[in-house]
Amino acid sequence: MGGHNETLLKDPAIEEWIWMRNNTHRYFKINKRTTPTLIAMGIVFPGLLFWFASSTQDKLKLGPVVKKSWAEAYSTQK
Repeated sequence: MGGHNETLLKDPAIEEWIWMRNNTHRYFKINKRTTPTLIAMGIVFPGLLFWFASSTQDKLKLGPVVKKSWAEAYSTQK
């Protein structure tokens, strides 16, 4: 069956990229480049999502668009 096939040729660049991606926690540092992303994804985005959710709570009507029952909408008798 599948898996563990050692005849597969491995690209060293892809293997290195996979290893670096799986070990990002070892190399991540907070600096001037990563700080705006951390602030945006950790504070601004959740804050905007919370604001939108709380401001539209109980104001949107998410009921069915068709007010007829399924049987009434698709019956062949008129």
